[in-house]
Amino acid sequence: MKFILTIDKERCKGCGLCVKVCEHSVLKLTELMNRKGYRYPQVSTTASCRGCRQCAEICPDAAIELEGEEEK
Repeated sequence: MKFILTIDKERCKGCGLCVKVCEHSVLKLTELMNRKGYRYPQVSTTASCRGCRQCAEICPDAAIELEGEEEK
């Protein structure tokens, strides 16, 4: 199964908890900033995502969604 991470960069406050909790280094903080002036995470590679949902669960701003997609 392939997993798709969606990050709402405008909800993010740049705490970096999602990056720290990911055991597979799927997320990284960008140098880009949202409208509020916070750096937000970006998906570095979805191939490593195992769908554990720890990033979405730890996010205090509920800015991360994870969906599974059947591979063809």
